[in-house]
Amino acid sequence: NHTRPVIIFGPFNEIINDRLMRDKPDKFVNCVVHTTRPRRDNEISGRDYYFVPSREQMEEDIQNHLFIEAGEYKGNLYGTSMQAVKEVSESGKHCVLDVSGHAIKRLTVAGLYPIAIFVKPPDVKWIYDNAGTDANEESAQKLYEKTVKTEQMFLDLFTAVVQEDTLNDAYEKICQIIEEQENIDCVWVPGKRKKFLYVFPDR
Repeated sequence: NHTRPVIIFGPFNEIINDRLMRDKPDKFVNCVVHTTRPRRDNEISGRDYYFVPSREQMEEDIQNHLFIEAGEYKGNLYGTSMQAVKEVSESGKHCVLDVSGHAIKRLTVAGLYPIAIFVKPPDVKWIYDNAGTDANEESAQKLYEKTVKTEQMFLDLFTAVVQEDTLNDAYEKICQIIEEQENIDCVWVPGKRKKFLYVFPDR
């Protein structure tokens, strides 16, 4: 059995991801990303990144669907490989992923069945109020619009939707949902036209 990966969608997902791994490091870890960027002196392959020898190799691996998600930043390729997620899952820990909604189906097809949780802000003010010292009306508005679009595109794929008064309340609810999901015997899996029930073996 694999321990299911966790994906948090919505505003402040990076803050929530960091807190999960900080509060419960024995339970939540991030995934080591592959990159074509040259290794720096203080970096260790397999700890900081998996350093791919050539761009051609990584492009070929992307074409062969070995990556859940990949992109380019400052001329270098970065990607989250299916194998890296599987290794974390097989270790008995939740792999905490920062990926788009498109990754949900890719993980499901691979038999990893992610716990995908969407944090739904009631309005722009909620984002502004929870942003703390980084509060900015314009950025709060943009983040809200981005969040609405994410919900419209991927709502049917989410395991759960969280809507709470504060970011801390949302975090506590997320922890509760993950714990509940750890103990279930089956999940609803998105299909082409409808969801179907997948029963975990030997649980």
